This record gives sequence, C-alpha cells and structure tokens, in this order.
Amino acid sequence: MKGTLYALALSLSVASGASAQPAADPDDALKEDLVTAYKILVNEGILDSFGHVSARSAKNPNVFLIPQAMPPALVTKNDILEVNVADSQPIDPKGRRVNGERYIHGEVYKARPDVMAVIHSHSQAVIPLSLTPIKMKPVVAQAGFLPLETPNYEIREAKESNGRGMQVTDSGRGAALAKTLANYPVVLMRGHGETVVGHTIKQAVVFAVYVDINARMQTQALTVSPNQIATMDQSELFTEDEFDINRPWEHFRQKILDPAAKASVDRSQFGLSQTQEKR
Repeated sequence: MKGTLYALALSLSVASGASAQPAADPDDALKEDLVTAYKILVNEGILDSFGHVSARSAKNPNVFLIPQAMPPALVTKNDILEVNVADSQPIDPKGRRVNGERYIHGEVYKARPDVMAVIHSHSQAVIPLSLTPIKMKPVVAQAGFLPLETPNYEIREAKESNGRGMQVTDSGRGAALAKTLANYPVVLMRGHGETVVGHTIKQAVVFAVYVDINARMQTQALTVSPNQIATMDQSELFTEDEFDINRPWEHFRQKILDPAAKASVDRSQFGLSQTQEKR
C-alpha cells in the first residue's frame, strides 16, 4: 500500500513539475531567425558596416525586435531589444545604445499592419539607380515580386528646412519613407540604399538579396544597351504562392552552416504544389 501511495505521489509531483515549466516564448524563434538573417545578408554582401533588420513581435504587434546599435556581423540573440511601434522607443534599452534609424522600422510597421519584417541596407548595386531618373524595374525572373517601377524616397522632401544628414533619425522622416513605400515590397532611398519589407523574415531576406541581384543585372544591361532594355511586364510578375521562398532561403542559409547542419535540412520542403502535375 505504501509503495502504491509513494508511486502516486511521485507521479503527481512529476506532473506538477512539468506543468510548472514556463511556456515557450514565441519571440525566441523570431530572434533566432533575425540572427540568421544578419548572417545571410552579411555573407551575401547586402549589409555593410551599417544596415539593420527587424521583426514584428509574435506576442504583441505593437512591438518590434531589433538589435542595439552595432555592426551587423556581430549580432547575437542577446543584442536584440524590444521597441514600441508607436514612437520607435525601446521598452527597456538595458543601458544599451539603440539604433538611430529605428524610425524606418517603427513607421513602416505603423503604416503597414501586414509587414512582419523590415530590412534597411546600403546595397551598392541599388544606390546607382537611386541617383538617376531611371527607375528600378524587374528584369530577372526571381525579382518578379517587384512592381513595374520601384519608388524612390527623396529625403530632401521629408526633412525639416534646417535638417542635416541623410539618415532617417526621426518619426517625420520615417513616416515620409513609409508613405513612399506605400504597398510595395521595396523602396529605394536616394544615395542611401533601400528598405525592403516582407510578411516573414525569410521573405524579406530573400527579397533583399534579389533586389540587389536585379539592380546589378539592370545596370549591366543598361551599359550594353543604354537606350533600350527588355523589362518584365505585369503578366510576368508573380504572387507569393507562385514563388518557392524556401529554396533561396535555404540556399543562402546553407552557406553559413556546418556540414552536419546541412545534412539535417528537410529536403521535402522545396517545390511548388502547382508545378508537380504534367501540363
């Protein structure tokens, strides 16, 4: 009898201990993806000494996650802070310096409830197109998420009359950027780079890489034929369900993984369902 009671008490104790375990933080996975995003974008040459990536919190849509002010190559999970969308101010800076251009992220999240990730980079391939009357247009198949013409943000139209610099360091400049972005996935920034948005971190990262590739291809084509190049038309663009986002994400991610991690990747995740049937 004593043995039975002891076993029952032990099982209850174990069950109680299990139930006392804290629930997993849904933002923990986002932080992991943010760190991966930084590694990919540094490896692909999209982020230089500056540039930044953020994600909207999975727990609270009025909060976004972004690392403290630091070089992109050094970002870890412990560097990520929570920032309020409403005013782009950190909830608890923990004694750290926050990113000065956090207003890019805050104002985009405020204007675009559908956006879950924001990337600002100084892509060297994109900047030349931001300096000319020539619009960035989709020219390569994998850039079919782009609009037929990508808008270009002009900070001279946004900053105060005595304002200095080209950085988006206040809510007014950020709001003007978000307005120029409108419902597009990317906006160029004259002499400064671009801002790319996505419904996931994965999507934003893939888009940012292909924005850079598209800009390089467009510029190279213009050097061969300055007066006329073939750009994509509306029927050649694609929707989200027509693009296998997992394939480029994993391709870029594999470059930063060790052999063991590469071997463990789920290989069944690639390929679109609608492309499997014979046509």
